[in-house]
Amino acid sequence: MSTVTFVALALAGALTGPPAPPAAARWSWPVGGGARPAVAAPFDAPEEQWGAGHRGIDLSTARGGPVTAVADGVVTHRGRIAGRGTVSVTHADGVRSTYEPVDAAVSMGDRVARGQRIGTIGPESGHCAPAACLHLGARRGPTYLDPMTFFGARRVILLPVP
Repeated sequence: MSTVTFVALALAGALTGPPAPPAAARWSWPVGGGARPAVAAPFDAPEEQWGAGHRGIDLSTARGGPVTAVADGVVTHRGRIAGRGTVSVTHADGVRSTYEPVDAAVSMGDRVARGQRIGTIGPESGHCAPAACLHLGARRGPTYLDPMTFFGARRVILLPVP
């Protein structure tokens, strides 16, 4: 039986040189008034497009609280999915951010700016019931993306050490 040792990729940089600076945040937090809210549930990519997973992050907040656009874009969806109010904004880089549950204050085709109020946290039970949270998704084409990367977070990847 062999043993494989793993090291975090972020630490592996010490073997080849100084670590890279933190990634720049491209998005602003959609809840919490600009401060980083608690992440109630992280992104968990499905192995297959149709498979189980968590296709976004859940951010702790309060029912009725404001929801703002993470970046400039155009509202490309406003409606209800699975009984919850949803809003999607498509950004210039082709990434679509989706927010739920949201009582929308915007309409399809509206241009929104980073930090602009797009609605409020809806009364529907969401992923965090009985607590309230905002589910924030990110997608480019058919591919779900980890929204945390747009806030400047780096994903730690474990690699085998020879």
